Amino acid sequence: LIEDQPLDIQKTTNEIRSITGQSPRGWMGPGLTETFETPDFLTDAGIEYVADYPMDDQPFEIRTRNGPLISIPYTVELNDIPMMLIQHHKAEEFYNRCMNNFEQLYIEGKKNTRVMAIAIHPYISGVPHRIKFFEKVLDDILKYKGVLFWTGSQILDWYLECKNKCS
Repeated sequence: LIEDQPLDIQKTTNEIRSITGQSPRGWMGPGLTETFETPDFLTDAGIEYVADYPMDDQPFEIRTRNGPLISIPYTVELNDIPMMLIQHHKAEEFYNRCMNNFEQLYIEGKKNTRVMAIAIHPYISGVPHRIKFFEKVLDDILKYKGVLFWTGSQILDWYLECKNKCS
C-alpha cells in the first residue's frame, strides 16, 4: 500500500514530464492497486484517463471531485501475466484467445465501436518461444478492414470527440 498516493502520483508525473517534455494524460497504476480515492488524486494531478479497470470494451466515465476521469479498456483475459504465468497456458492459447475475442468484437463493432485491449509484458510475450504468436495476432488483425491500432491518448480523443458530437 502506498502511504501518500498524491505525492507518489506527483513524483511519477513529474519524472515523466522531465524525461518526455510532456505531462502524461493517462495512468495505469502498479498492479491495479487503486483505492476509492485514487481517481480523485489522478484528476488532481491532471490525468485525463486511466487503464486500471478491466470492465468493458468501450470507454466510460468515472465521476471524480474534479470532473470525469475516462476509463479506457484494459483486460485480464488477454493479458500474458495471468495466461502464461498463472494459468500456465501454452503460447498458442494467447493467439487463439486474442483472435476469438477480436472476431466477436469485430462483429459487434459494425454497429457500435469496440476497443480490444491486449496486455503484454516484454519479459513474457517477448521471449523467443512466444513472440511469434503475438506478432501473428497483430498481423492477422490488420488484415481486417477498418481496424486501427491506437494509443490511450488516441482512444481518449476519439471518445471525447464522439461524446461532444452526441451531446
